[in-house]
Amino acid sequence: MKNIVSLRAAATALALAGVLCSLPAPAQSGAFSKSPKVTLRLSSASPAGMDDSKAIVEAADRLSKATGGTVALQPFFASSLFDEIAGMGAAQSGLVDMAIACTCNMTKQTSSMLFSDLPYLWREMDNGRQVWGGPLGQKIRQEITDKLGLVPLAFAPSGGGYRLLWNNRRVIKVPADAKGLKIRTVATPVEQDFWRRMGAIPTPVDIGETYSALQQGLVDGQHLQPAWLNLLKHDEVVKYGTEIGALAVYRILVVNQKSLARLDDAQRKAFLETMKFMEDRAYFHNRAMRESSLQAIRAKGVQIYTPTPAEMAEWRKLGQDMYQADVVKNSVPPATVEQVIALQK
Repeated sequence: MKNIVSLRAAATALALAGVLCSLPAPAQSGAFSKSPKVTLRLSSASPAGMDDSKAIVEAADRLSKATGGTVALQPFFASSLFDEIAGMGAAQSGLVDMAIACTCNMTKQTSSMLFSDLPYLWREMDNGRQVWGGPLGQKIRQEITDKLGLVPLAFAPSGGGYRLLWNNRRVIKVPADAKGLKIRTVATPVEQDFWRRMGAIPTPVDIGETYSALQQGLVDGQHLQPAWLNLLKHDEVVKYGTEIGALAVYRILVVNQKSLARLDDAQRKAFLETMKFMEDRAYFHNRAMRESSLQAIRAKGVQIYTPTPAEMAEWRKLGQDMYQADVVKNSVPPATVEQVIALQK
């Protein structure tokens, strides 16, 4: 999107889009009378109450109405079929038709989205629309289709906005306060380097095993969005949170090319329009869930600290210094970083 509206205007437009998009899309009478009956199975690690999961449920209802009941979207949440990494592999092999996963969990299939893991790159959550929907996003979509046989359908924010740094040891105000803490991470080298720079110990743990890892002391903390922390009940096993504002998280929704080819032209058109609707609703729910999740977390006694401007400057400097590190330069082209920054202005 070339023109950037003000935050207030964007919020108003988003709310209006949410109202309009919530209306069912009726199928034209007889338009699908000769269409095949198709069921598309979708694997997700998100709990049913997560923002992107809510959007998927709404999209499933809309798709059924839009295709006269000929296309059914059947989601499986909370890793009931596969975790995120295995789910993408299952979609690629055809064991399921669709999958959704954090871009950070796509590193085994492609390095094209590693830039999204850079701290302090995303100025605002809604800026994802300008990046994923712009020329860089189109290039990534084409690469994923050509290389993996998967068609990207939407890039959805997840978890209620920026991640917070949570731990069960002490209040963390500046990076030096995290020294020695074992922080649960995903397996991306960029994220792991971020924690090493402050003296923490990055420890890859699957999200489904993190509750017990925190409970048993295998890790001391994690970097997670508030909605995820609350819905997964991790707020039962952490004591402190810090609003470091380093990372916004996006999830990519894909469909297997062969599964998409099972739809006739009319069904495919309705399906792709519904996936745009799903993305809009994911942004809507993401915004709504942040404050409600933080309120619920505080109610459980978790202390949330907001750094002062001087303290936040330390966090930003540590993150932005990484851009010149070999771990970043070897995995994220500097031109890509410059393009993402330019797209958000």
